[in-house]
Amino acid sequence: HSLLVNVHVDVSKPLGKITKNFVGVTMNSTYVKENWKYFNLKSVKTQTLAAGLSPSYLRVGGTDADFVIFTGREVNTDENIRKFDPINFTMSETSWDSIHRFTQKVGWTLIFDLNSLYRTDGVWNSSNAEVLIKYSIKKNYSMAGWELGNEPGEYLRKFGVHLTVQQLVKDYQKLSSILSQAPPNIRGRILIGPSTIPLVQSRVVQFFNEFLRLGGNAVVSSPNFHHYYMDEATASVQNFVDPDVLDGLQVEINHGNDATRKFTHGKQLWIGETSSAWNGGAKGLSDGYVAAFMWLDKLGLAAKNNVGAVIRQTFYGANYGLIDHVTMEPNPDYWLTYIYKKLVGDYVFQTDSSDKRRRVRFYAHCAAEGFPPGSLAVYGMNLYSSNVTLKLTGVLDTSQMKVYLMSAPNQNLQSK
Repeated sequence: HSLLVNVHVDVSKPLGKITKNFVGVTMNSTYVKENWKYFNLKSVKTQTLAAGLSPSYLRVGGTDADFVIFTGREVNTDENIRKFDPINFTMSETSWDSIHRFTQKVGWTLIFDLNSLYRTDGVWNSSNAEVLIKYSIKKNYSMAGWELGNEPGEYLRKFGVHLTVQQLVKDYQKLSSILSQAPPNIRGRILIGPSTIPLVQSRVVQFFNEFLRLGGNAVVSSPNFHHYYMDEATASVQNFVDPDVLDGLQVEINHGNDATRKFTHGKQLWIGETSSAWNGGAKGLSDGYVAAFMWLDKLGLAAKNNVGAVIRQTFYGANYGLIDHVTMEPNPDYWLTYIYKKLVGDYVFQTDSSDKRRRVRFYAHCAAEGFPPGSLAVYGMNLYSSNVTLKLTGVLDTSQMKVYLMSAPNQNLQSK
């Protein structure tokens, strides 16, 4: 007989609410460097897959964001790549135009990560950002928002550049003041920072807190951090189904929420870039069925903890892309994201599982639009390798249910 697990859903009052843009995606600034040579923005198949996740934020950023220089002239891609390592490379008007054409076509909105290493005497040089903003105004583009740098707390370790948290706050204040003079469609509603690495080490948690305390709280719309569970080099199948690994995210969200509550009035924490394993994801794991456990649990935990958005690294590229970087076919996590957006609605409710080993994990929201009023979407997972019997309790009418079960073919967790 299988283990009986009771999952209690408390629908008496919601814990919070998510927006239609709760799940977003990233694309690496690397594709700008390659002038979209490998990711074809005009491909009908790619556009169709992208539109399937609409509405969505697209955050273009990552390590290479801190080397992008916008230029008014056309640039030869090969010349770009030769120059890089890690020297600045250029983004042409055509490249910027093509990103906007793509996002407009598929119903996404853009968050662009500006080059924060573009500095004069240790201070952010905003001249290039201003040129990009002016050009965007001229073209009447719409932006969801902006970001300044990728993991700026790590510049010393990565690039030998010493950037204090005080200086980063000043740079953000400068960007905020430039954006305040731009029209609303260019300014957007979002300014995310300080874009730290995972909130695990105390120095990172301190950097996050100090950024907000010293004035970042007034300029960013959504304090954000990046989240990965592990290094792709050491990742195993077991890590992906280990409740202790999954529970690590709760600790980091707590750090982020504590600081956000302490230093802001009602702003929401964001997970501004996130996937299973850093350094491109683990081949055969981050792109396989097993990645779905981490991804769905992250969405559930984040929603339950009032996180405003979860931005998935990445729509395309490396092993953690939602679409395969060689075949352009959707990976399991693409379909999970697609189903999530179709079924899961705004209000979030408390759920409690009787499974003391934390392997049967469930979350509950109002169902998405299109379901009868009062419908509930309950989603979750069984991390055991055998079946469990699930019993839903609470003030629920279970006479009518639509059940979607997703399992790996022949128990092969690495199946795509």
